[in-house]
Amino acid sequence: MKIAKILFLLTLFLFTELYAKSFPVCKEYYYINENKTTEKSTFLEQILKENPENVECMLKLASLYLRTNRVAQAFDLIRRAYTIDPEFVEKQNISKILDLALRLSRLGELAHKNRDPELYNELGDTYYEVGIFDEAAKAYAKSLALDPKQGKIKILLALSYANLGQYAKSEKVLRKLVTAEPYNFYANYYLGKVLKNGLDEPKEGNIYLRMASYILNHTDIKLDKEGEKEFLKKDLQHELKKGNEQGYFP
Repeated sequence: MKIAKILFLLTLFLFTELYAKSFPVCKEYYYINENKTTEKSTFLEQILKENPENVECMLKLASLYLRTNRVAQAFDLIRRAYTIDPEFVEKQNISKILDLALRLSRLGELAHKNRDPELYNELGDTYYEVGIFDEAAKAYAKSLALDPKQGKIKILLALSYANLGQYAKSEKVLRKLVTAEPYNFYANYYLGKVLKNGLDEPKEGNIYLRMASYILNHTDIKLDKEGEKEFLKKDLQHELKKGNEQGYFP
């Protein structure tokens, strides 16, 4: 009788261990303090190290990454989960961004694998369009590391920084571009905007805005969008009128 009981307990123990290793759950995740995001991430990352095909934990970790601006990592996890169990992923709330996650994850992988600045630009453009400016900046920076002569991408990198409130970084990129290309309309225009509205340097900002106005009105420049010239003229007139009224020009 004792032997039978021991065998039963041993079997139960082995079954429990096997089940735990094969089908780990994330229920413990809910008992971690709501404010301790790092603790949650560490917990889920540890589960995935031991059980790399746990789709439920992948999606929970992806959700945490999204909330802490680790978007590219989140998208990679969503893609990984989708390759393992597409039906499960499609039933979750996170599936609302599934198409975007799959597209950007694949694009990021291709860009890294091929070291292709055009692919990094496409990646940056897509992140920029959906307002994920930190990832856009990373993609543009990688593109410029491979091909530093892309003036337009430098502008987009500077705008990404500005949208993140990182005005000093934006200014640095734009100043270098203005030095290399003094008649670059967008470099002068956005440097003026960043100095005036971001760094509270209206006097110096207006100098670059005046240069931008001169380039716009007295040179044959090609703008990015059709019909953009009239908008830019009005905007510059408004900015420069404010400068005159506030006594920034001699």
